[in-house]
Amino acid sequence: MGRSRIVGALPRLPLEVLRHVVLIAECGSTVGAAQIVNMTSSSLSRKIAQLEHDLGVPLFERHSRGMRPTGAGQLVADAARQILARMDRLASDIGDVDEMGRGLVRIYASQALVEHFLMPHVARMAVQHPNVKIELHVGAGRQAERALIDESADFALILTVPRHPEIEIVAERANRIVAIVSPDHPLAQRGRISVAEVLAQPFAALPPSYSSRAAFNTLAPEALLGVQPQFTANSIAALKAYALAGLGIAIVPELTVGDAPGEQGLALIEIIGAERTDTRMCLCRRQSRMLGNAARRLLDDFVAAFAPHPA
Repeated sequence: MGRSRIVGALPRLPLEVLRHVVLIAECGSTVGAAQIVNMTSSSLSRKIAQLEHDLGVPLFERHSRGMRPTGAGQLVADAARQILARMDRLASDIGDVDEMGRGLVRIYASQALVEHFLMPHVARMAVQHPNVKIELHVGAGRQAERALIDESADFALILTVPRHPEIEIVAERANRIVAIVSPDHPLAQRGRISVAEVLAQPFAALPPSYSSRAAFNTLAPEALLGVQPQFTANSIAALKAYALAGLGIAIVPELTVGDAPGEQGLALIEIIGAERTDTRMCLCRRQSRMLGNAARRLLDDFVAAFAPHPA
């Protein structure tokens, strides 16, 4: 009986009431929330009391210091935040459909791809369409997947292959692991080196949970599998700094170095066998997500950049 009552009440909840629930949960009282929405505290309290009556469950615990969400109240507040965010995004998308050169684009990207791959495209969009707003969130692959699913991102640029069935790989590109060193390193003039040669030197790498590190480990001879890096960091910038300082070899995904490593003071060396590893850069989106004009334009720009380079 309680469930049928809730099911009947939920579809009738107006967005205004959902905003009230979120505000009270965040402010901790009807007094603070009422000031934000320009209402009296008593009026807001009546609305919440009516909502609790309609649902048949208490949403807030009342105490001398204010109000705290119950378990049910926290569920309603969390769902309300998602619904309100989607409605705000819908309003933005509708406006973007009719206005060329305007809109909002939300991107998630792996930190390693921001500087040399993503930012040139973002900069070009900013110059060509100065009224387009772009929000970039740096996060790991699984964070990007969650953002795509809850539609807080239009598309994502990541170094992992997505697992969720609703996420589509729009384009992908091989991203082999390479070694980088300072120009005066003894191996700087070598075109290719083996993993055994890397392990014989001081070296730096990403943590074992990263796909490029896992790929590097698969190339190591069994007798050398236990050799650990001198320096481990989840920051490509830190690995580059290690190499530039002449401390040793840094193992990184190739696309994080860019097309001109020499301009960064780095020498790039191929690792024998790395071309056989399954390391990729993936451009992803949620299959059912309808993109506005600005997001589609920027996505198309990235797709073109994924095309194979002429030999």
